[in-house]
Amino acid sequence: MFQNFYQSLEGFGQFSELTSPSHYVDVPADWYVVITDVRGSTNAIAQGRYKEVNLVGAAAIIAVLNMTGRVPLPYAFGGDGATILIPQHLVDMVRDTLCAVQTRVKAMFDLELRAGCIPVSALYEQKAWLKVAKFQLSPTVEQAAFQGNGLGLAEQWVKKGGGTVITCTPKDDSELSLEGLECRWQPIGNRHGTMLTLLARVTPNHEGRAWEIYSQLLSEIAQIYPESCGAAPVQPDNMNLSFAYKNLSREAILRRGNHLLGYIRYLLIMYVQNAIGYLSFRFKIPVGNFNGQKYLAEMAANSDARKFDEMLRMVLDSSLEQQKRLEALLADHHAKGEIYYGIHLSPEALMTCLVFNLSGNHIHFVDGSDGGYAIAAKQMKEQMAAGT
Repeated sequence: MFQNFYQSLEGFGQFSELTSPSHYVDVPADWYVVITDVRGSTNAIAQGRYKEVNLVGAAAIIAVLNMTGRVPLPYAFGGDGATILIPQHLVDMVRDTLCAVQTRVKAMFDLELRAGCIPVSALYEQKAWLKVAKFQLSPTVEQAAFQGNGLGLAEQWVKKGGGTVITCTPKDDSELSLEGLECRWQPIGNRHGTMLTLLARVTPNHEGRAWEIYSQLLSEIAQIYPESCGAAPVQPDNMNLSFAYKNLSREAILRRGNHLLGYIRYLLIMYVQNAIGYLSFRFKIPVGNFNGQKYLAEMAANSDARKFDEMLRMVLDSSLEQQKRLEALLADHHAKGEIYYGIHLSPEALMTCLVFNLSGNHIHFVDGSDGGYAIAAKQMKEQMAAGT
């Protein structure tokens, strides 16, 4: 039942409305939550491999979307993993697809992708709750927003056992499609001082006031970072295509797997496409049907530097003064017992892209470099473990 509930959900266009209960609906009990994450991501980050970790997190999303024929599904990118909601009839196919992704990332990057599918009904039986809304990043791209504690419980079951989890084991990846997964941009340098990655989550003791607390927090953050201050990491004038082999080879390796000739051909195509893109961006001229200036504007609109998946996630291009004000604000809410939070500072942001077409339908996942969301999550989890 309710196989198309997300497609029929009416979207909203103002980020401040993410805390409005009227936009959210209960996820149907016969749907499933898919949780993926990179096991040992902390060690991979310490080795300077966070871009690979980001790619693996995004690969799970695009693989599932390609398998389903790109039917709109609610999903969220979390840096070292992803969350996807799927209807019951897709469970077996999604499991097989994720098993193939596990095989590919293990063989190509020597990383282990943990994945599991959890019935929403099992979460509801444990008195957890899960709602979803549809935020329109732009007229052509939507972003799912989640509220409740169901995703947190699902993640706990996948990582630590317990509950009802359909697990994945590596399988043949010869039919795996990662079409649309792209990573062709240089890291985005800060313009104001630092790239600040933020996570904030209302504590269990204040879940009854979650909407109120998040609404107040968003309002206060908006006062520190008004739209006019340019805190969004992705701007049309600060994006530069990469021609470095190390940067481009990751995408080619993951997309083409063990096929050497396919890998070489794909890499050459990437260089040609980047050269064409560079000319269009540099000289502000269309090349064929590709309009570089229009695409850069769409990238800025379609980047997910702000999102909500049972917690607030943000990447902000921040000045030192803004950083100090934000840290004081978060510390005050934390001292009141209202939130747990984590912050990570880095000189750059990273971007991993899902490009369905060049005419508006593309989304760009933004994360802080040197650990981003994963390191911020570590700080937040330490607060949660300490109960402070």
